[in-house]
Amino acid sequence: MHNFPPTQAIRCGLLHIPTLDLEIGAQLRALLRGVPGLVVVQESYAASDRNWIEATLCRWCDEEELDLVLTVGGTLPAPGPGRREITPDATLAVLERRLPGLGEAMRRAAAVTLPLAPLDRSEAGIRGRTLVVNLPAGDRAASVFLAAILALIPPILAHLRDDPAAPGVDTGLVQPADAPSATTSPAAEDAEPPPRGKGLNAADFAE
Repeated sequence: MHNFPPTQAIRCGLLHIPTLDLEIGAQLRALLRGVPGLVVVQESYAASDRNWIEATLCRWCDEEELDLVLTVGGTLPAPGPGRREITPDATLAVLERRLPGLGEAMRRAAAVTLPLAPLDRSEAGIRGRTLVVNLPAGDRAASVFLAAILALIPPILAHLRDDPAAPGVDTGLVQPADAPSATTSPAAEDAEPPPRGKGLNAADFAE
C-alpha cells in the first residue's frame, strides 16, 4: 500500500446491481481490510433501473457522504437503449470528474487471468469528495478488479480531502522491504563494480 497514512476513517458502501449477493460482498470486504482505516458502513442493492441507481449513488455521495462507493454488477455489453447492464451509464450520469485510469488498470490486470475482461465497461470517478468505482459481477471477477486498484484508494482519497500530504503521480507506491529502494535502480544494484586501473589509487596510497 502507499505509505500515506489515513488521517480519518474511510467510509465505504457496496451497491449490488441488480440483486444482493452476500457471498461477493464478503469477498470484497475481506479485500478491503487491506486498506487502513476502511470500514464498510453500507451494503444494499438497486434493481436494473437507471433512475434508482442514480438516486442511490447521489444519496450515498451527497447525503451519506461516503468516501468510497463500489458498485457490483451490470457492466457487460448489452443492446441499447435498455434496462440491462446500465451501471456504467448511470454512474457517468452522476460523476463530476472521471478517473479513466482506474478502469483501464482493472481491465489490464484482470486480462491476465480473465481473457474476457476487456468486455467489461466499468467506470470510475468522483462526485463531490466521494470516489465511485464500478466492479463486474461474479466473485472472481469483482475480486480481481478490486485488487488491481486497492493500493490507489488511499492516495485518491487524500486528494479528495485536500490533504497537503497527498502524494503526486511521481511519488510512487511503497515497495516490499526486499525490493530495491526508489533511489537505487535494479540495474545499478546488479552491476559489477568498475575495474580498477593499474597502479595505486589515492586510498591505496594512503594505506
